[in-house]
Amino acid sequence: MQKFLYSVLLLLFLCLAYTLLSEKKGDGIENKHSITDFQKAKRVLKRFYAKVGKDFYCGCDFEKDEEELGRFKINHDSCGLKARKDSKRQTWIEWEHVVPAHSFGKERECWTKPNCESGGKLLKGRKCCTATDPEFNLIEADLHNIVPVPGEINADRGIFPFGEIDGEPRAYGDCDFEIHFKNAVAEPKQDIRGDIARIYLYMEWRYGIPIPEGKRDLYKSWSALDPPDTFEIRKNEIVERVQKQTNPFVDGTLKEP
Repeated sequence: MQKFLYSVLLLLFLCLAYTLLSEKKGDGIENKHSITDFQKAKRVLKRFYAKVGKDFYCGCDFEKDEEELGRFKINHDSCGLKARKDSKRQTWIEWEHVVPAHSFGKERECWTKPNCESGGKLLKGRKCCTATDPEFNLIEADLHNIVPVPGEINADRGIFPFGEIDGEPRAYGDCDFEIHFKNAVAEPKQDIRGDIARIYLYMEWRYGIPIPEGKRDLYKSWSALDPPDTFEIRKNEIVERVQKQTNPFVDGTLKEP
């Protein structure tokens, strides 16, 4: 009986390993789930984070706003968050792609198409891809890559990669998040650096999106120094249930390349 159970477990493990290792990067994406666009992804995440109520970059509490339906309002006093310039945008939670849409869209035909028309409107860049490219929509909707953050910080970070900044003063109150606009780099707090690294590794493994030039060793070190915590592991499990795809760098089924 014991030998039989061992054989069954071994078979299940081999099936899982085969599934993970046989994924092809960038050669077309299997639609395994119902989250097919960014708007649906945000609705799913809003339900999840409504119970959690902490933003990713600063750890601020937030809750549903009774006047602005569908939006989450940040409690600045809970984390000492301040606006750098745009106090209105810094009031709200926005849904940030850790690996920016520009990184997985800029090489696509829809992003650079000169005459993109949909619904009688001329569109460019990301808007064209959203309207015309189902594969782009699937990547854009991947729940592993989307986190809630303060609106102004989302805007300021833009498409900058993450890195380390020497002596950069904080511009967002007590929030430990710095941006060096001249050098085009953003520095997150230490206890989410591993999370960010594993998201970049996942997006490269899953979709073939290259890690920013010169950042691979840094992100690998971040992942080692900041291993998955309880929240990251739990979120990974929930996302896997929804979109039938784990981040194997979180659950340990794959190691950093």
